Amino acid sequence: MPNPVIDCLLNHRSIRKFKPDPIPDETVNLILQAGTRAASEGNLQAYSFVVVDEPDLVKKLGFFAPIALVALVDQYRLKRWFELNDAPFYNDQAVNLFIAYWDAVIALQNTVVAAESLGLGTVYVGMILSTDVQEILGAPEYVFPAGLVFLGYPDEEPPLRPRLPLDAVVHRNQYHIPTDDEIRGFYKEKDALWDELNPERKRKFEGKGIKNFAQAVTLGHYTPKFIEGESRRLINNIKRAGFRLLEA
Repeated sequence: MPNPVIDCLLNHRSIRKFKPDPIPDETVNLILQAGTRAASEGNLQAYSFVVVDEPDLVKKLGFFAPIALVALVDQYRLKRWFELNDAPFYNDQAVNLFIAYWDAVIALQNTVVAAESLGLGTVYVGMILSTDVQEILGAPEYVFPAGLVFLGYPDEEPPLRPRLPLDAVVHRNQYHIPTDDEIRGFYKEKDALWDELNPERKRKFEGKGIKNFAQAVTLGHYTPKFIEGESRRLINNIKRAGFRLLEA
């Protein structure tokens, strides 16, 4: 039975080349309305969206597209509301940060599905977690970057990228510890991508002693130095925003 929502979800692909055509305001507002209909803890919507359409600022966020949509954990707005009503504020702790992060990401995914259903292309960029949104976006305390999506009309039609089989990511009632053979089966398509790499790129990897796709991920892209640097910036963002991470 045809289902346009399922079809949209099953045909998701990241778009990295966009047409310069602007997105009409009414389309952007419709997408944002769909985002705000997402579930949220206590219906408090402890998040905010920043719509960035100034070209220089969009590029500063790391990509080029007509619009960048930043999802933020926003406990600041709740704090102001509490203060106006003589209600205590103690939403500056780890659980508040993570619940609001969850809310923000769910709402952002709603906007992605809505945008793609309207013929727009999207791409998530994860490095927003280490971006100083206080400096770049003027965010106040108790605001933390949760997600970033670039939106625009696609100027490419890339093929669907492979996904792991359901057996790899779905567990029933308890976590199933896979065998080595099961792990190899889960990742056989991804492992096969090594042989399909651009020859020049493959030679560069091999020159660094990288011999397979898994090593390309951990030694060629998400290196220990890169991960440590991003982690430090993320932790600094948490502290800068004023959230308290209790120590054991």
